[in-house]
Amino acid sequence: MQISTLLSLALCLSQTMAFSPVAHRAPLAVGHQRTTPTILRMSDSGGGGGGGMEKSKDKKKSLSTITIDKTDTEMEEEDVPEEMWRVILHNDEVHTFNYVIRSLQKVMGTLDKKKAFDICTVTHGQGQATVGQYWKAQAMKYCLGLQRQGLTASIAPDSKFEGGGGGGGGGPESG
Repeated sequence: MQISTLLSLALCLSQTMAFSPVAHRAPLAVGHQRTTPTILRMSDSGGGGGGGMEKSKDKKKSLSTITIDKTDTEMEEEDVPEEMWRVILHNDEVHTFNYVIRSLQKVMGTLDKKKAFDICTVTHGQGQATVGQYWKAQAMKYCLGLQRQGLTASIAPDSKFEGGGGGGGGGPESG
C-alpha cells in the first residue's frame, strides 16, 4: 500500500514539474524508470498571445509620475483680477421704511440706523440704491439675505453698474 502511494505521488510530482522551469531540477527517478519533464515554451513571434508585450511589462517595474503644468492656470488668475460687486436694493411700495431699515441692519450687520435710513430714502426717490460694494460671494450672501426678508435686491458688477444710487451721485457706500 505504501509503494503505490509513493508511486502515485511521484507521478503527480513529475506531471507538475513538467510545467515548471527545468534549469534547476534534475529528472525524477521512479523505480527503475527515468523520466524527464517536458518543457513548454510560448513563441514570441507570430500572432496571438502577445508574448513580447508581456515581457516588456514584466521587466518594467518602476513607478511613473504625471506632472501637471501649473503655470497656465496661474497666468489666467493673474490676468483676471476679481472685481467688486454692488448689492442693489430696489424700491417697492409694500414695505414700510421702518421694516426696510430693520431688515438692512439685520442682514448687513454693520449698518447703523442712519445709513440704513439714507439707503431707504435714495431707494424711494430714485427707484434703487447701492447698499454696498463687496466681493461676489459676500454680495450674493447679502442679496439672498435681503430677499429672504421680502425685499427686492440684486447684485451687479461694479464696472458694469448703470443705474441710480451708484457711484458718486447715488446712495451711501459701505465696504
